[in-house]
Amino acid sequence: MKEAPWRIPLWVTLPNGMPRQFCGPYDALDFLENEWPSHGVQQARAIEACRAALRHSEYTNSAKNSFVAACIEASLECSDAVKFGYRVRFKGASRHR
Repeated sequence: MKEAPWRIPLWVTLPNGMPRQFCGPYDALDFLENEWPSHGVQQARAIEACRAALRHSEYTNSAKNSFVAACIEASLECSDAVKFGYRVRFKGASRHR
């Protein structure tokens, strides 16, 4: 099991308001399995996608996309980059709708 890190890390704002950086499928899988705030369909899909990415590096981008979908489902704000002090947010990922 060899991890291929994401080219651009993903930032997620945790329920307590703290930002957390995820660098690849291993980080995401650990969080999904051990600290995830709410269980759902997208969480289950993201777990499977991260496991697949750890077995086969060609699934790394799919795992990231699945993790983003799980974040959106759980109403966790997420972004894929920090540029000039601003986060580039994924549409629909805001907790405040």
